[in-house]
Parts: sequence; structure tokens; C-alpha cells
Amino acid sequence: MAVAPLNKFITIAVPVAPGEQTVYTAPTGASSIVLYASVSNVGIGTTYPTVTFTHRRKSTASKTAGNTRDTRVIKNGEIPPQDSLVIVDGRLVLERSALKQDSIVIRGVQSGITTITNVEYTNTTGVATITTYNAHGFNVDDEVTLSNIVFDCAGYSASITTSIFPEPQRSFTVDSIVDNVGTSKTFTIDAGKVSGIPHTYVPAQHQFVSAVTNSVTVVSGSASGPFTPTDATYDGATGILTLTIPGHSLTNGNTISIADYGITFSCSMDNYLTNHPYPRPTDPASTNTSDLNNGVLAISNVTTNTFQVNVGVSPSGGNVGPLQMELVMSILENSIS
Repeated sequence: MAVAPLNKFITIAVPVAPGEQTVYTAPTGASSIVLYASVSNVGIGTTYPTVTFTHRRKSTASKTAGNTRDTRVIKNGEIPPQDSLVIVDGRLVLERSALKQDSIVIRGVQSGITTITNVEYTNTTGVATITTYNAHGFNVDDEVTLSNIVFDCAGYSASITTSIFPEPQRSFTVDSIVDNVGTSKTFTIDAGKVSGIPHTYVPAQHQFVSAVTNSVTVVSGSASGPFTPTDATYDGATGILTLTIPGHSLTNGNTISIADYGITFSCSMDNYLTNHPYPRPTDPASTNTSDLNNGVLAISNVTTNTFQVNVGVSPSGGNVGPLQMELVMSILENSIS
């Protein structure tokens, strides 16, 4: 019978990508000690990125499962050009038991971040063609980091562990760009082959958080209103917002408006870290713009408790930026089983 080693030293070396990423979780049957952790500024030119390094404890107890407590070891630590920031030089203990699970989470803030609007991935060659909202500014052979790109791998859910790319985090080299540096919004990378599993890019995913009381007003129709949604889903590819309002009594063709900042979502663009209220005054669905009939929205696909409105498409999903930071951690895992 194989016996697990009592002690095991491991090294974790990953780029710090835009947004938040979990870089290590204490494994089952072991306690872990972070002996050393540092982040280096490897950016080209004069850059001053910052990093937040967090000890996250997640409850796994039956009555409090999912609750988290974050303890920041350092917050927004600035790293000068061609320098490094030593975060841990001693001992930081991580635990895992039937009641708790400890992780290390980092969050980087840097210059040059651009929003991704499309990714075309060929699983037989590994080539990914990435389109950005603004000019990306990359040259061929530049190193870049990507974060929080969502793919639909329909029919292959049993073969993959996550739909979020890249996982685990790594850096990529720009192989080619379309048009000229400074104006190009498209570039290619070798993302690695996953033969036989097609990947379809999906705009950023949104999770309903809350709605402001009486944020939905009836503009035309027999229902009185105003209403407070109890749930909402948004499809960025089609622009369709599905609102749940139990017993609303609206019918197809009636119209409504949504108060600015009336519905709050979290988003995969930042790994669901922060809340974002919509519509913003500049969004097509706002009553302050003329894009969608001055925010007067016709409803469709009515059910007893739900209906749909078109609030405008949003193809954005994921971020890309030049490689500026790299994390190195040394960890000792002690077997307790």
C-alpha cells in the first residue's frame, strides 16, 4: 500500500493576471505552510503595478457553507520597475478540515488592460484569435496575460473541469496581429490544443444580486406597477433580460422602463468579485439615452411570473493585458492523514 509522504515541498510560479485569482488551496489531508511569497515586476518600460495578497478562509460546515473571511496580508502593494515585493518570508499556515478550507488569493492592478469582445479558438491547432474593444497596443512576441474568458463546450461537460479560461493561469506570446501596432484590435496566440472539444466564446456571465424597490415602471398596459424584480438573467449575446416578478399580470407588447442603477449583477469579467448596478445612464436601456426608444422597453415571452425585454447586446467578456507581474511561492505541505 502506498504511503503519502509526511512532508512535501512545492513551488508555485504564475503570472499575476488582471483581476482576482486563486493561486493555491490547502489540499485534503494536509496542512500547508507558505514559507516564502514574492511578486516581481517583469513589465517592459516604467510600470508601477500593485498586488493584493489575501488569506481566504471558506467555511465548509453544514450551516455556514460558502461563507468566507478574507485577511489581507498586503493590500495594493506597489512594485517599482525591475523590482520585487516580498510578501511572506517566514510562515503563513493554511488549514483544511471538515469545517474550513484555506486558500491564497491574489489580485493585480496594472496598466494596459483591454476588454475582450470575441475569441475564436481552433481546438485542433490551439490557435486563438482574440478581438479587443479598444486597440490592444501589442507587438508580435509580446507576452500577455488573459483572464475570465468564458467558453461553452456543449456536450463535453464531463471532460472538462472549468469553462473559464485560462485555468490554471499562465502567460501567452503574441504570434501575429491584424493591421498595425496602435490600431490593431485583433491578435493571435497559441493557447494549446484540446483536440475534439469545440470551444464557443460566450460574453461575460451575469449573476443577479438585488433590485431596487419599485425599479420597474409600467409605461403601457393594464398592470398597475411599479414592480420589484426578485430575479433576473441577462444574455449578453442577444441582449435579452429576463425579469422575474411574481404575478405581474403584464402581457406581450406592454412596455416598461427600468430605473437607472435599478438592478444589480455580479459579473465573470472580474470573477464575480464586485457588484455592478444597471442600467447605467449611458446604457441603451436607460431612459437617459435614445438608443432603445428612450428606455421604453417592449416585453415579450410572458409567463405568469416572468417576461423578457431587449436591453442591448454586450459582447464583452474577459480581459487581456501585457505581462507585468509574476508570483513565486514556496510551500511545505504536511500530511495529517
